[in-house]
Amino acid sequence: MKEVRYFLIAVVVLGIAGIAGAVGPMALTGAGDLYRVATHDNRIVVTAVYADGTVSELVVPQSAYAIADSLQVGVDEATGALYVLWQKKTGMDARLRLAGLLDGTWIGPFTFAGYDGTAAYNPQLLIHRAVSVITEDGAEDEEPVVTELATTFLHLAWWNQTSEEDIGIARYAAVALDEEGVPQFRSMAPVDLIDLLPYGIACFDIEVGDNLKHPKLFIEPKTGNPHVFATDLANCIFEILELKPEVVDDDPGNDKRRRHIIILRQGATIALRSDLPLATGRLEVGGGLKLIMHWDDDEGEALHFLELDEEGISETKSLSLGETLSHEQAVDLIRSLTN
Repeated sequence: MKEVRYFLIAVVVLGIAGIAGAVGPMALTGAGDLYRVATHDNRIVVTAVYADGTVSELVVPQSAYAIADSLQVGVDEATGALYVLWQKKTGMDARLRLAGLLDGTWIGPFTFAGYDGTAAYNPQLLIHRAVSVITEDGAEDEEPVVTELATTFLHLAWWNQTSEEDIGIARYAAVALDEEGVPQFRSMAPVDLIDLLPYGIACFDIEVGDNLKHPKLFIEPKTGNPHVFATDLANCIFEILELKPEVVDDDPGNDKRRRHIIILRQGATIALRSDLPLATGRLEVGGGLKLIMHWDDDEGEALHFLELDEEGISETKSLSLGETLSHEQAVDLIRSLTN
């Protein structure tokens, strides 16, 4: 019997804004090319500033009614393909679309959420390339056979709402890219990020703010593995799940055909507490699955923050704002604590 061993190497496309590893309104490639995405004249425009100093503007087709603060852009460095994600319209008409620029030609846009009568908003995108080195025992007196399997995934997360009265839930999906960079949306299987625990948790009435309806995708810097963070409002918990690539046999009758799949593994579960400023607090996630909440005081003179993990909640700390420390600088300092 042949022994098969897998070794996984994670390759990540990093964005500039937001949680470490997550794509945002700007993306920088390893080659030094910078991409910015914004709305102009009711359409999405990507401004590309290349490493050689040249600049070009790329208009995303069929991008009318895009919500400006929903825009995400990222590049698959394995193929050079560019991807733009956005939310179209608001309220119960909100839906999510993604377009790709492959070898100078736009594909899509694909509407992948919100087309079924539900509302889909607050999208997040992370591009992650999984590379597995597969080692099999060779024939007698022969060296082991080493092959490599590489797959680039578009990790997608968003908030989903079935009606105006529904509080909504976070959803996640992994979409593999084929060798040409085309997203395989037909095989997409969204996962509801709710009721994932094998036991119940007592919940309480909480003041729900829109800030709790923003799932986050990020790379845990110590391991290099992708994760998703979401609020489970039904069970009053913050949920962090590892998105683990694994190799499986694509065809049971042919052990040479293998593919990557994404397995959700429990990372951390943090109970919400009724005295936390849940309606106004902003959340940051980082190394060691550290979770930090920060919020403004009523007078706007300080930024308060505390750390949360499975062991409990720290004491509240504060940064005084003024001429020597702006609000933006204070937020950046707090975000640095998650590294």
